[in-house]
Amino acid sequence: MRLFAIACFAGAIFYGWTAVDALRSGAVRPLGSSSNVEQRRDDPNSKFARFMFARWLCAGGFAALGGVMLWFAGRFDRLEDDAQK
Repeated sequence: MRLFAIACFAGAIFYGWTAVDALRSGAVRPLGSSSNVEQRRDDPNSKFARFMFARWLCAGGFAALGGVMLWFAGRFDRLEDDAQK
């Protein structure tokens, strides 16, 4: 569970980094699509806001999932310690 939590935190860092980089550059590309069209912040018809929202949502979701996994890992460790007594 701890390894999965670390992997979740790594995913959160990746998505957070790509979101910050897109905010800094003002352009974003889709991560998982066959299209490679760049969406720009200054274009009113672009989907820049959607991509940014999706990246922040993924980063927050992975961070929350990693936190929950670490919390449950601690709970399971305490249950194991109580069972050995």
